Amino acid sequence: MKILSWNILHGGGQRAPDILDAIEKEQPDIVTLQEFRHGKSKAVLLDGLKSMGLDEQYVPETTSARDNSVIIASHTQFQAQVFPKDEPLPARAIRAFFPDFAELNLIAAHLPQKKKQPPFLHALIDLDKDFLNENSLIIGDLNTGIPFEDSETKSFEHTFLFQQLLRDGWVDAWRARNPKKREFTWISTKQKNGFRYDHALASSSLNKKITRIEYNHNVRLTGVSDHSYIILEC
Repeated sequence: MKILSWNILHGGGQRAPDILDAIEKEQPDIVTLQEFRHGKSKAVLLDGLKSMGLDEQYVPETTSARDNSVIIASHTQFQAQVFPKDEPLPARAIRAFFPDFAELNLIAAHLPQKKKQPPFLHALIDLDKDFLNENSLIIGDLNTGIPFEDSETKSFEHTFLFQQLLRDGWVDAWRARNPKKREFTWISTKQKNGFRYDHALASSSLNKKITRIEYNHNVRLTGVSDHSYIILEC
């Protein structure tokens, strides 16, 4: 099973063909895109994913074509809903279940920043404990991390809630395999400071099955998006 997670920047726009090319090279089984929009590039992206066999898709509605949202596309059928389930649109996270992929529980997220972020982190902390005991994964642009480990500055917000997830038993799958390494998935345009905003937090049982997790920074360095993507294999 191969999962790709990527913040594609403002819906992709004219970069949509390049985004699809990058995804196709990885041949993933599951894709989650953040900052997906119901704009001009929507059909290009969805049709392109379908052409790769990623024809099972969950695409929440939005209130505006300029709203950033999250989608999931897969080779196999899955069940999905907006997370938290009573959260108003546009969706910032999706909870999905993949019965044919080791009964994977997946939360694909693009968390907001500042004052809007804590409710989503608390919702993740408050997940049913059985969820953490199964094959479960929280993946996406979480917009947080640990200062000076996942960034070049101390400007992360709500780090204590991110760390609470780790204390509860979620495993930062990339960090677990790269304890002393620093890689950044987004660079600030003004100060040029680096941040690892994009994470994959795995349950203990799933973490043991991960055979590869890494970032592709080339797509960021070449301007296909302003974020690197995560690729994870089990």
